[in-house]
Amino acid sequence: MNRLLILAATALLTVTPASAAVDRQTAVTTLAGFYNSADVCNLLISRVKVQEYADANRPADDALFNVDVFRATQALYAQQKAWSKEQTDEYCKTAKQTAETLGVGLN
Repeated sequence: MNRLLILAATALLTVTPASAAVDRQTAVTTLAGFYNSADVCNLLISRVKVQEYADANRPADDALFNVDVFRATQALYAQQKAWSKEQTDEYCKTAKQTAETLGVGLN
């Protein structure tokens, strides 16, 4: 398993309630995971709830937060292309659990 997959899975597994603030890197990685899994896994997530998560975890006056989320999402897209079906399935399973835990899923 590649390093980025491990980091993404680790971030998705170390979730906290949506109202609890997390460190910047965890927020960036979790948001990237949501955006990536919405496409890769067809995960149904609430745009409003994901935005609330981002707002709750964006450091004050951090002009590059959204840029870093975008870059992390693009990195996941690039890495995902090399994943096996099993790796992708495991990632999607974890992403679904994270969305449920954080309350951002639509189902």
